[in-house]
Amino acid sequence: MKSIDSRLLAIFASLLWATAFLGVKVGLETAPPFLFAGIRFMGAGLAVLFFNRKKAVWRQILSHWRIVLLTGFLQTFLLYSFFFYSLTAMRASTGAIVNGLGPLVVAVTAHFVLAGNKLNKKQFFCLFMGVAGVILVALNGNSGVENAVQNVEPSEVKGIILMLGGLIAGAVASVVVSKSADTLDPFILNAGQLIIGSLGLLGAAFIKGDHFYGIPTLGFWVSLVWLMTVTGGGFSIWYYLLKIRKEALSEMAVWRFLIPLGGAVLSWIFMKNDNPDLLSFGGMILTALSIFLFYRMSNSFLIHKKRDKGDR
Repeated sequence: MKSIDSRLLAIFASLLWATAFLGVKVGLETAPPFLFAGIRFMGAGLAVLFFNRKKAVWRQILSHWRIVLLTGFLQTFLLYSFFFYSLTAMRASTGAIVNGLGPLVVAVTAHFVLAGNKLNKKQFFCLFMGVAGVILVALNGNSGVENAVQNVEPSEVKGIILMLGGLIAGAVASVVVSKSADTLDPFILNAGQLIIGSLGLLGAAFIKGDHFYGIPTLGFWVSLVWLMTVTGGGFSIWYYLLKIRKEALSEMAVWRFLIPLGGAVLSWIFMKNDNPDLLSFGGMILTALSIFLFYRMSNSFLIHKKRDKGDR
């Protein structure tokens, strides 16, 4: 029952994050990336902090300040700084393909760094299937796979490296959370890292001279409030799964394939001139199949492992 509940929570968190794509598109019409992201994460961190104000918040943050600081730097500041900068140096199709490697980067990092997170060859194959499916969905609207990936321009190499750096930073942050002390409440950790990371983003926005493009509209405020909810809720659930449930990071990562898929579906529903094609549907089926096979293999592996122990 524990594993079923954990998977449902992982799915819920991933679907929450999927809605962020639409909210970010609306928000960026009024504010530049670093300013908007800084306000978003600061608001989310303060909200999580408010709802946990009776849990000796500051004592926990001060006792574990190194973990909070490191997580905020990696998960919020570095990941999103690299992500935004990388998109300025590459085509959207290239960015979508590289970003689709996210769950694979997390799983591979956990495989080599964390005990109890080892994956077998079949599970790795399923992860690559998931990446392929996400790439097919990301290529929707482009003139075919060949045109989208052929001859990456030299100017895009910098963007690719930056985005991969951001993905690695996020993966390392999840490892740090998994290995952090049990005495650190995951919700307080989330609040602290969001606030610290947002300070870095707002500092970058100040250095760049960012400012609102005009008077914020109602749509901007609605998207901002929703993104705060998504950020605070999504990361709190993710940290809860890693710290309290002690779920394997490598196995939880596969659910993050749902993030780009959910974002694509929402864009098709709400955004004009954004429609699916056969390539997209094929990619969604491939990704869904990869998740199904991944967990079927995981359960089969666990059953055989238990039988081997019983035979002894």
